[in-house]
Amino acid sequence: MITIVGMGSKRGDLTLDGLSAIQQADVVVVKSQLTHAGQTVAEIRSDAIYCDDLFEQAEDFDHLNQLIVERLGSFGRKKVVFCVVGDGKDDSTVEHVKTAHVVNGVGLQSCVATSMDSLVLYTATELLQTRRLVVQPTVVKYIDDVYVASEVQLKLSSCFDVDNPLVYFDGNKTKVITLGDLQKQKFNYQSTLFITPLPLEERKVFDYNDAIAVLNRLRQPDGCPWDREQTHRSISKNVIEEAYELANALENEDINNIVEELGDLLMQVIFHLEIACDEGEFAPESVYTALCRKLIDRHPHVFGDVVATTQEESLDVWNKQKQKEHKIKNVGENVLDVPRSMSALMRCQKVQSRASKGGYDFANLDQVVQKVKEELQEFLSATPDQKQMEGGDLLFAVVNLLRLSNIDSEIALCTSTEKFCRRVVECQRILDERNQTLLQLSGQEFDEIWNEAKKNGY
Repeated sequence: MITIVGMGSKRGDLTLDGLSAIQQADVVVVKSQLTHAGQTVAEIRSDAIYCDDLFEQAEDFDHLNQLIVERLGSFGRKKVVFCVVGDGKDDSTVEHVKTAHVVNGVGLQSCVATSMDSLVLYTATELLQTRRLVVQPTVVKYIDDVYVASEVQLKLSSCFDVDNPLVYFDGNKTKVITLGDLQKQKFNYQSTLFITPLPLEERKVFDYNDAIAVLNRLRQPDGCPWDREQTHRSISKNVIEEAYELANALENEDINNIVEELGDLLMQVIFHLEIACDEGEFAPESVYTALCRKLIDRHPHVFGDVVATTQEESLDVWNKQKQKEHKIKNVGENVLDVPRSMSALMRCQKVQSRASKGGYDFANLDQVVQKVKEELQEFLSATPDQKQMEGGDLLFAVVNLLRLSNIDSEIALCTSTEKFCRRVVECQRILDERNQTLLQLSGQEFDEIWNEAKKNGY
């Protein structure tokens, strides 16, 4: 039988239950003689066994834990007490000791945090292994050295301001420092910090939950009148506008603008979630659940036993799963499933792509080129009343040509339009430089300026 005894944060923290367990044990093992736990046990038992020699043998912390567990298990059926710093639950070795009884001690968090309400508690190792931190009152224990402290500081900086005050315990006394000064302190096995976030309006670093809190505040009765009055329909176009602005930033590889536009698009999502909550339509969890369920269901090659080793095979699996979910039985239903709200070019290419998978396609590129020529002639010879329909047929044929050439027509046209805009701006710069206007130029002079702008890289 192994009993874990938490020895608290300093000498004198040992509880009566802990003292009794140490006195009555057949064997007492202390993790380290160099801690206050070792000093306290030495005053109670002269026959205590210490694990400092295993620290020297171990290749890493995992190996150290393994060696200590093996030592604890080597005493057979004897009553063994294992003494550790802190409350007895969060020591890195304890979690590897199976079927152990824990006699709780005083946790290191008591040195820095007086209130435990809404508090999240980490050891330094746990904090560094945590993928995402939540901005809330946080205790971090066992910051052993400056290297660990540096990593802890970097991790906390992802959601706390560097000038955010925190309470730090160095093993002897507590003091208030800023997060940015953490790695300048002295460290040992007792080093512990407690940090609580600044008020929302004073913060410089925010996370997703803060974005929700800000928008929720805006929609309160004493918030912003405009934000409070919006509905799903009134801001529906904003989603499209923000998506286009993000796409433009991505196309330009403008990192600062990408950050801003991602935020603007995220705001639209959060806005609709807040409206839905206010109207009692659905909870945010419904959206997260639908998303995760879709991603899992459409990736049976990741979460199931379907095999897909290339991008093409993965997309094929996705589309098959999507058709199954939408109960699409044939190519006709599949093309009608493409949303009408898409841009005309994007919808056209998606419809063609889905039709192609059902056999509705040209045999080769030459046939498509011939079709484009045919549609151009029909457009040129069409009556005014026929022009719109024939123009649409011509565009449809060109989209087909681009699709079969592995070119996204939407991106292609956006790129060309942007190039035209830049060239017009450059032409205007040249005209201004020469103190001329476009109306003053002959056709040949205009061509010369246009070609000059083109040579300038526009």
